[in-house]
Amino acid sequence: MNNPFEDLEYLAEFLPEEGESVIVSRRRGRLVCESYAEPAQTSQPTGIINREFYGRLVSINAKLQQFWAVPFVVAVTAFFVASFLLQELAGFGWADWGVFLALGTVLITLPVFYVHWRQRQFFRTAVCPTLQQLMNDHQIDKYSLIAYLSTQRQLKGIYQALTRWT
Repeated sequence: MNNPFEDLEYLAEFLPEEGESVIVSRRRGRLVCESYAEPAQTSQPTGIINREFYGRLVSINAKLQQFWAVPFVVAVTAFFVASFLLQELAGFGWADWGVFLALGTVLITLPVFYVHWRQRQFFRTAVCPTLQQLMNDHQIDKYSLIAYLSTQRQLKGIYQALTRWT
């Protein structure tokens, strides 16, 4: 059996080049160095991991999310104005809280339906033809795109639109 210094000299002769690997094992009391080939990297799906395609998906997702901003600001403002007018003009007070709750429920649900309707119209007229062209250009079927979008949290809006309206 060799002493540790001889083992280190033996190992120094087999140091790998940059990017190479060596497996060192002990067999019958001796150190054995064997080269190790890295397994080939698995190729990512073609077409989906494309900067231009991903950028267009992000852009479409942002446009779908934009529909929420204005209707809710209008609904909240309308709720406060209507509440003020009911208190001042109609004489309602805190004892009539059910009226304000009903008014708030109506003024919050109306924008939800309106936004979903606008998103669906936009999705059908603008997004579907664009996605169809992109999927044809990148040779991706609809279900592969849905599977990819399900893994991307930041693209949740377009994922939900695809699964809801197609």
